[in-house]
Amino acid sequence: MSEKLLIINADDFGMCHATNQAISTLLFEGAITSTSIMMPCPWVSEAVALVRQNPHWDVGIHITHTSEWSNYKWGPLNRKLSTLMNECGYFPAKTEEVAAAADPEELYAEAVAQIEMALRLGIEPTNIDNHMGSMNHVPELLLKLCQTYRLPLRYPKQPHPAMPRSHNKQLVEQAEEMGILLPDDVMFLPFFSTETGEELTYEATKATLLRCLQQLRAGITELLFHPSLDTEELQAITDTWKLRRFEFDVFRDPEIADCIANEGINLITWRELRNMQRV
Repeated sequence: MSEKLLIINADDFGMCHATNQAISTLLFEGAITSTSIMMPCPWVSEAVALVRQNPHWDVGIHITHTSEWSNYKWGPLNRKLSTLMNECGYFPAKTEEVAAAADPEELYAEAVAQIEMALRLGIEPTNIDNHMGSMNHVPELLLKLCQTYRLPLRYPKQPHPAMPRSHNKQLVEQAEEMGILLPDDVMFLPFFSTETGEELTYEATKATLLRCLQQLRAGITELLFHPSLDTEELQAITDTWKLRRFEFDVFRDPEIADCIANEGINLITWRELRNMQRV
């Protein structure tokens, strides 16, 4: 494939009101092509209402088994899953805790509960991925979900340069054997620090995004990011609020749209991959 095809995906739809505001604005403006929804989160009802009002939006299921913030929590939809809850009924904070303690059958059952809830509420998901990589240690279950619901998986065929050791070549081979579509590459903005370890600025975020676009390889690439408005709500949830605001602003910057056009990049959606998989 010689074309440069790009999916621009905003993660964490439903996480909080500030995130919903940012993602819905970018979708309304056509600055991005898709989003991933977190069904167990407190503001998912607002996100679902927005999707139902805009059924053309491209929405994947961001399967969630972790609740990472100190003072803002959520837990499993299936309240019978004891290995996925702490003493307060919330998900563990870290992926490592999930991998060490969670029963794989319970991981799968909760993932199914989240997908089924989305379907009941009128969402037609276009893909599957997992928040913070909470199911990456059980790739066979991820592929089973994709096969059951006939959905592509956000997992790159090629290893990410920053995380080559974590790439599962066997998962890629099994997905291809099962007819499950994957993107060639997955990229993300440097969410926590620059390559030099310095605190991110808007200018650094923009420069990194421009570099990602200019270095985009032929094939299908997903670029994921975490936009939010920098409201008091978000500031109370996470100390990454400045970076999330940068990631909202940068996709509204005219230079980014110009770069996409100048580099000959064609924007696509996960829905197109899902429909190809279902043929």
